[in-house]
Amino acid sequence: MNRSLRYLSDGRGGSVIYKDGVSEIKFYYEFGGGNCVAIIFVPKDVEWETETKRKLEDKSAIIEFVAKQALQDQVKGGTYEIEEQYINLYK
Repeated sequence: MNRSLRYLSDGRGGSVIYKDGVSEIKFYYEFGGGNCVAIIFVPKDVEWETETKRKLEDKSAIIEFVAKQALQDQVKGGTYEIEEQYINLYK
């Protein structure tokens, strides 16, 4: 499956837009502080299908792709942490 991310900046935040052969999903992000470069907001499990129009079973693979690709694109040599509602990118 061909997947990609693009980024829209708007001051202290913006959007990370995930796209694959099925749909696009827009995630809001804010810049972090300290070692945290950015926080990408993710819908809770109970909100996932309504907000993204994707099956809950797709969530893990999509979020993992977003975390790895955003880290590669934005924070070379950094790390990430995935929580239920957040992807945290660290330098």
